[in-house]
Amino acid sequence: MILKTGVAAGPVANLDIDLNATFTTALTGTTITWEDESSGNPEEKTKFKMSFLNVGGANVGALTVKLVGNPCPDVPATVTKTARQVTDPTAISGNVTLLDPADDTFERVWRQAVNNSRVQVLDNVAKVDIRVKAETGYTVNQAVGTATDNSLIVNYSFLDATGTAVVSGSVQFDTVATAAAGYTLGNVRIVDTDSGARTRRR
Repeated sequence: MILKTGVAAGPVANLDIDLNATFTTALTGTTITWEDESSGNPEEKTKFKMSFLNVGGANVGALTVKLVGNPCPDVPATVTKTARQVTDPTAISGNVTLLDPADDTFERVWRQAVNNSRVQVLDNVAKVDIRVKAETGYTVNQAVGTATDNSLIVNYSFLDATGTAVVSGSVQFDTVATAAAGYTLGNVRIVDTDSGARTRRR
């Protein structure tokens, strides 16, 4: 999706956010549910849930993801959103409740200011909240694959009682801001909170 911020004089900046969750499994009961919490507002607030079921229909585990994109202008401005969504299998629209409690969680809050003559006019904000839970008889592992200023990849595997992975995949969260002519970008500020590690700020 792309969130475009502009003032009366013209464009200020674009915030491009990509969320890509890819999982491989021989299970045939995978379902994806999504819920749009934006309510027609220009900011982005969407939740997704992937549920994994075995051949007998019993739950193996689930993953929920909440995606937020919210440009915060410091001056009167307008924000427009161009959204796109592709899911396979096709997602169904419905209520999504984030997993709580969860076995593992990872949250990234990403910010980057846009300045005009060293005065901040906009703070682009993006957030991803990932939660996973395995059901009885299964376990789930979470491991960070990549954590740079503009890209995050978190890897997951659901294991059966023998330690065999029955579901494996990753969630990737990419963020890129671009400033229009006459504006400059500030430093990227990130807070990563990993249930398996200490909070990291940079």
